[in-house]
Amino acid sequence: PELIEFDVAKTRTIAVPRLASPQNVNTPAGSTDALALQIAEVMAANLEASGVFQAIGPSGVKTPTLAQVTAPEFDYWRGKNANQLIQGFIRVDNDGKLLIGCYLYDVGFGSEQSSAGFRVDPADWRRAAHKCSDAIYGKLTGEMPFFDSRIAYIAETGPKGRRVKRLAVMDSDGANHRFLTNGQTTALTPRWSPDYSKILYLSYSDGNPRIYIYDVNTGAQKLVTESRNPTFAPRWS
Repeated sequence: PELIEFDVAKTRTIAVPRLASPQNVNTPAGSTDALALQIAEVMAANLEASGVFQAIGPSGVKTPTLAQVTAPEFDYWRGKNANQLIQGFIRVDNDGKLLIGCYLYDVGFGSEQSSAGFRVDPADWRRAAHKCSDAIYGKLTGEMPFFDSRIAYIAETGPKGRRVKRLAVMDSDGANHRFLTNGQTTALTPRWSPDYSKILYLSYSDGNPRIYIYDVNTGAQKLVTESRNPTFAPRWS
């Protein structure tokens, strides 16, 4: 018999048009028109990278009006062969924070499946995009979402024998990368606190191991303990 191979890695086509931006307002992170596109691009990239979805948009598809966000043109999206549809909006509240809403629809049934909204500082627009992605991924797969997560790691540079090891963090998709230490002392074994606001790590200075807690939000660092025993490893209690 003939062997037929099926690609089942991506089972659902999900449309992710640009968010509706009823008023174009400038923010410290850019205009809401620009952020409406960037947020949709991040969500589409997240869902595509999961291996579960084939994302279409935001380029090449219609941008919904604010009224259409909650009343989609399902016939249009059926013509795009979309199984699911994400539509949303972005606006600036009186206090300067962004309000970002996202809605998930089943195109075939023409019905809403879930919705979520987030108020964030303009600088945190990418995190709101990750949170929307998490809500959608969790709803459609029943699995634990992971887009709104950060990675703490040791970045190594320099020639062999003189490696510089710096504490660094980045988003799960590689964005917002930054170094937290300057490499003057070796950093090792980073561990997040349970609320992901601080990092516990081991540092060697003059051959002595020291444990520090680094506050990611404020940049403050505190020495917890030091020892002449090089065999212990830090952990959160």
